[in-house]
Formats: sequence, structure tokens, C-alpha cells
Amino acid sequence: MKTSRHRAARGAAAVETALCMLVIIPVFMYALFLDDLLRHTLDSQETALSTVWDYAVQDYPTKPANPPPEGAEEPFYGFNGAQYYARLQYCDHESGLDSFGPGKGPECENDEGHHAEVSAHACWLNPGAQQVQCTLNQADPNGGGGGGPAGAYNVDLHQSYMDQFGKGGVIRCSARLGVQNYLLPKSFLQDFSQVGLARQTKKRGDGIHGNAQGGDLQDDPRGLEGDVYLLPWERIAIVTDTWALTKEANTEPGTENGDEEDLYVRVAQVYKNEDNSGYTQMSSAAEAFVSAATQEVLSSDIRLDDMPPGDDPREPSLAIKPFPSSGGPVQDLEQNGGSASYFNSEWKDWDKDNNEATHNARGNNYLGCAQSEQC
Repeated sequence: MKTSRHRAARGAAAVETALCMLVIIPVFMYALFLDDLLRHTLDSQETALSTVWDYAVQDYPTKPANPPPEGAEEPFYGFNGAQYYARLQYCDHESGLDSFGPGKGPECENDEGHHAEVSAHACWLNPGAQQVQCTLNQADPNGGGGGGPAGAYNVDLHQSYMDQFGKGGVIRCSARLGVQNYLLPKSFLQDFSQVGLARQTKKRGDGIHGNAQGGDLQDDPRGLEGDVYLLPWERIAIVTDTWALTKEANTEPGTENGDEEDLYVRVAQVYKNEDNSGYTQMSSAAEAFVSAATQEVLSSDIRLDDMPPGDDPREPSLAIKPFPSSGGPVQDLEQNGGSASYFNSEWKDWDKDNNEATHNARGNNYLGCAQSEQC
């Protein structure tokens, strides 16, 4: 009787163990698989996020070669280059190994040393996957949103300025990783259960890159057909400050500056534009008045074309200086045999001094900063 009872207990334990294995083993293997998927998802997010922020530090005013090399026509210098180097950096799916390039490391060659995962291997070579790609003022080709330049008003004067100086805009970047299964069996303990567990299991001995390139992508909501899992699209966009100047504005009144990266050229483009009706209507009358006045009052030999911008109404006269560490925006002008100081903006109106008050209160309303330029 005692032996019989022990045999029955051992038999019951064996049955219980077998039944538990139907749950425990798949759950354990799925945990490993999902851990790899989570890390690959973060890799994909890092690729798109890091790349789009690279565009925030590009040198927009720098001009490419003229004419640019074939295939390198860019909206601004470095646009295609930024995503090119991002694809090299993330060719191994993460930013930890960056010694890419001929003779500098195998990451972007056909080396599989970076595939060290236990269960799931990600690869840009899977069908449906895409290394990071970016567009400027265009719709995401993968359905990531609308396109068009940022800040376009369909006003001729405004648009002509954008065409000349606006080199940035809305930059959209997208990336997507494909993953294949190298651990989960397609089914488990078929004698007890016929329920499928995963897509087709791949063999590492066949080559991970070769498996990816020959992947079988099928749209199966159950996740069982084919052998490729596509992670969600990673999409992100930023709006660049398309008209920002990289040079410090420093212009004396009555002088002209032809540097295209200088503020004077931008003011002149708006002031003298044929779409500026105020300029076209006043130009000839102002020219005739100044010519007649100078020749009659000063000298008949004076010609308008010989006058500096400060005296020629056809040219803008701009005064701007780097802001000093203390005091207001003051410039010294030579006049009447001496020097006089003037504010080059409405800094002091001797009533409310709104410009000065606005400058002094910058930090009070910028992202909660208690002091200006401290955040």
C-alpha cells in the first residue's frame, strides 16, 4: 500500500510538472525575447531622435560648392551629410561602437560581431525596415505627416525673403527596425498543444545578415506567419530657425555691408524689393527731391550715386551694435567736428522706457528662469 501511494504521488508530480512546463518554459523564453525587443525599440528611437537633433547645430549659412557635385544638391550645406553620417553611426543599431569606415572598424561592413543578443536580432536589412532618413519641408514618405515650408504666408515679399535666406524649415526623420526570432520555437510540446508561439525560428549558422536580407515579411495579425517582426515606425520632427544669423550684428549708421550673412543684406532685401510698394512709390520722388536739394543748397557737383547709404534714400541706413554688458545700445557718431552718443533703438523714450524694461525682465518669463540667460 505504501509503495503504491508513493508511485501515485510520483506520477501526479510528473503530470503536474509536464503541465507546468507548458506555461513556464514558453513564458521564460518569451521574457528573453521581449527583453531583446525592448532594447531594439530603444535603439530605433535613439537613431531617429539623435539624427533629427543633429540638424539643430548645422551651419545653415555656409554655402556648398558651386555648382554642387552631382547627387549632392542640398537645400542647405550639410543636410544630406547629417543623415549620411547618422546612418554610418547607427549601422550597427546603436551608438556604442562608432569606429566606422574603411580601415577603422567592421561595424558597417558585413561583420556580425555586434549581433550578441540571446533571442531576437534586429537588422536594417530586413524587408520593410529602413535606416534613418530625413526630409526638409516635405511629407514623410512613410506617412509621417504633411509637408511644406514652415512659416510660409503666400505673400510675395515674404516669400522672396524666404527663398533667399530661409534654408531650414520642418525637418522630419524616420527609422524602422526589423527583428527575427532566434530562440522561440514556432510551437512547443506539440503532443500536448498545437498552439503556435512565434514566427519561424532562424538559425544563426545561416548568417544573421543573410537571414535578414532573405526575410519573409507577412502581414499576419496573429504574428505567426513569415519570419520578420517589424517594430513601430519612429518618427520625429523639428522646426529649425531658418533665418538665424551666425555672425554678430555690428553695423555703423550710413555704411553698407555686402556680406550675405550680415543683417544689412537682409534689411536691404526687404527695403528695396520690387514687391515693397512703399519703396517703389517713393523711390523716384525721393531721388528727385534729394538730388535737387543737394545740388541747389550744397553744390551742383554732388551726385546721388556718390552719396553714402545714410544720405541716399534708395539705400537703407542701419545702426546696430553688440549689446554691452551694462548700459543701453549706444553708438558714437561724428558730427559737427565732434562726437555724440545716441541710442540706436527706442531704448529711452523718457516716459515708460518700455524697451529697457523688456530687456531687464527677460528672465522673468522665459521657461521659469529667475535670471535671464541662466537656463
